[in-house]
Amino acid sequence: MGQHQSGAAIAICASLLLVSATSAKAESQGRYAFDLPAEDLSHAIRDLAVLTGQNVIAPDDLIRSRATGPLSGKFTAEQALAKLLEGTGLTYRRLNGALVVERGPATSVAEKSADSAGDAIVVTGTHVRSAAPTSPVLTITRHDIDLAQPSSVEELMRQLPQNLSAGVAQENFGVSGAGADITDHGAGINLRGLGQRATLVLVDGRRVAPSGTGSFVDVSLIPISAIDRIEILTDGASAIYGSDAVAGVVNIILKKDFQGLESVLQAGTSTDGGGNQFLAGLTAGTAWHNGNAMLSYEFRDEGEIKAGDRPFTINLPSIWSLFPKERRHSVYGSAHQELAPGVTLDVTGNYSARDTDRSYFVAGPLIPVSAHAEARSLGGTATLGLDLGAAWRAEATGSYFRSRTEESQFQPEGSGLVNIFNTLNSVAEIEVKADGNLIEVPAGAVKLAIGAQARREHYSSLFQTAVNPPTPQSGSRTVTSLYGELNAPLFTSLNRRPGLEQLVFTAAGRLEHYENLGSSFDPKFGMLWSPIEGLKFRSSYGTSFRAPLLSETLGLYNVYLFPASLLYLDPAQAPAGVGAALIGSNPNVRPETSRSFSAGTEWAPKPIPGLNLSATYYAIRFTNRIALPTDQIVVVGDPALEPIVNRNPDLSLVNDIFAGAGQVLDFSGPGFTPGGAGPGDVRVIVDARVANTAETRTSGLDLGLDYAFALGADHFNFSLNANKIFRFDDRLTSASPVIHTLDTPYHPVDLRGRAGLSWSRGPISAVVFANYTTSYRDNRTATSLKIGSFTTFDAGVAWTSSSAGPSILRQLRLSLNVENLFDADPPTLLPDPGSTVGVGYDPVNATGRGRTISLQLRKHW
Repeated sequence: MGQHQSGAAIAICASLLLVSATSAKAESQGRYAFDLPAEDLSHAIRDLAVLTGQNVIAPDDLIRSRATGPLSGKFTAEQALAKLLEGTGLTYRRLNGALVVERGPATSVAEKSADSAGDAIVVTGTHVRSAAPTSPVLTITRHDIDLAQPSSVEELMRQLPQNLSAGVAQENFGVSGAGADITDHGAGINLRGLGQRATLVLVDGRRVAPSGTGSFVDVSLIPISAIDRIEILTDGASAIYGSDAVAGVVNIILKKDFQGLESVLQAGTSTDGGGNQFLAGLTAGTAWHNGNAMLSYEFRDEGEIKAGDRPFTINLPSIWSLFPKERRHSVYGSAHQELAPGVTLDVTGNYSARDTDRSYFVAGPLIPVSAHAEARSLGGTATLGLDLGAAWRAEATGSYFRSRTEESQFQPEGSGLVNIFNTLNSVAEIEVKADGNLIEVPAGAVKLAIGAQARREHYSSLFQTAVNPPTPQSGSRTVTSLYGELNAPLFTSLNRRPGLEQLVFTAAGRLEHYENLGSSFDPKFGMLWSPIEGLKFRSSYGTSFRAPLLSETLGLYNVYLFPASLLYLDPAQAPAGVGAALIGSNPNVRPETSRSFSAGTEWAPKPIPGLNLSATYYAIRFTNRIALPTDQIVVVGDPALEPIVNRNPDLSLVNDIFAGAGQVLDFSGPGFTPGGAGPGDVRVIVDARVANTAETRTSGLDLGLDYAFALGADHFNFSLNANKIFRFDDRLTSASPVIHTLDTPYHPVDLRGRAGLSWSRGPISAVVFANYTTSYRDNRTATSLKIGSFTTFDAGVAWTSSSAGPSILRQLRLSLNVENLFDADPPTLLPDPGSTVGVGYDPVNATGRGRTISLQLRKHW
């Protein structure tokens, strides 16, 4: 389903187009000449799609390991698909121009109606069933995951050009510019480079508890073998989902409708030393007349990679951990039950536990620090669905998720305790929603979705060092929201006319209220227009927001009193009296806000069946960002920092500031002694606390290509996913100069892409990918240095048995995968200015893992 996340060079693409331009020979009435052998159903469906140019959506769980008989003669696409599905227990229906393969209908009319209503497809980016969103959605299918053969979701998402590996990640430990917070383990997702806090990560469409200080959802805890697909909305979506959906939404959809027993074993290693990987998984599922259930377990063990294993590190002690040692256990289960005709109950649950160990060094004597971290997450959902008739369906969902992390760092041979940092995040949520047909118009049904939601968020932490006693923090808040979404078709296949094959308008809005923060209303509007069959244009505009983290609202600030002249760049300009500098957290921070616009096109040219092209322009303005405007207090007189200066403040304001401070420290007397100053003596304030002062603007272009074709018995798929960034500009305050962060260390670069070509013939398949990151400049010193481009190649080969033959070999898949085939070292990046040690590369835009070889064995019993 959707776009594959890979790509290749334009020259290769052009040659492939020429080869296959005449491969499909359609008859005048839409009938095609078929001559297909008996083969696996997945191959037969791909042959059908290539020959007819028809988009066929076939979930991997349904068609895996199924066989079909030969097909010969002239048929329409629907007739041919029906014949291929004979005897499989599967059927199909047409949805938005595509043929969707699904399980056969229930036996009674009532059951069939409930099945149709409950199984209607909901795509990430909309609450309306069976409606295509007007925003761009990328899809990483199970097939894509199997081709890449990653050992974790983090490893998989590093391959996505729209995701920047800045923030919390394995390789970013101790790299100050990489943007990680105090949490030193786990991994988040950072769409568009706007920060992990600005990407909303969902699991099965539901919010889950974040990790650490609440700034990211730890995707490395999610079992990779339990994933059915990942849908990525690369557009602001607070009108649909609420807070955090500024840069986009990543919806990780886990398997549910699985039958049988499947085991997977995967072992891998880095050829440069360290990094041994082992993954084992077992999934079992069953179905009965009116329900099904599934349970999946996965164990993952990854070995440490030390600085001594890599030649490019700079003056790091050999035992410094570039990659930590990690062990993870994950369990996921789901069940579906029809309670009565049109009434269903769906339940899911998960538990994950991960331990992380690594070594590093702090300033002073070279005594290693041993860092140990534990992460535990659990949660579940229960959804009661009710078919209301007339195409309406209502759902009530309750969910609870909790994430606990405990981190301790010690110097066994030195000072002992370095620090302890423990956190707990939880989210409890209830939601009621309904959607269906509002009115009938000549183009079909105008669809409406409405809903209400209430959520309780909690955060607590405990921080301790060798000199600071345990410092606890804790806070909770309630979030309530109302939302609605309208999908209005003006032209469809029912009333098409020249130039108006399809025209659909969408509108959505969400009112969200945060306890102690106020309310936010965010609208979104979209359009989908198809002038001719196979060509679509879409556009959307909306606003989004990110509420402050609970951890950002719980901290204290201190007031420092000095002679006012000390805060001025030119002391002669200072008034007589006292100046106040505010340092620390700001309880008055407000939500960050954004505006986003996207416009794109999708083209599936009929003369070239199997080819899909896409291009999307996007622009995001992210304002009121919570940031530290400066690390200085001597700023009065600097025009760029004028927004944080308050001259001649009102006495009531000063009194409030003093009353809310953790401490008021008086250094206003001679020689920085106490001067007995009070609120009435303050003549100028420098507010150096974190505040809503920063702004980011970015724009760019996403390019996608997917081309499936066949040459006789050989099946090929050529794909491309590239991200070209036109601008990425930051500003610390509204008056400060623009900082052009594009193409600089630890920030987005202007071109990234992943390209691939896969081939299969019978039971054998092979794939090769190319990953490209363009060159950029290291501007951290007076002399700007070039950082070279980074190109790596991945390759894999697999053998898949058919459903016939000896039982031990049936439905067996054996695959060998190599990442970084030619063992390319990352481009050299010198240590931070003032330092003589460093990892030697930019982990945000490259990886130091090196060549990794993995072997996977999967068996469906």
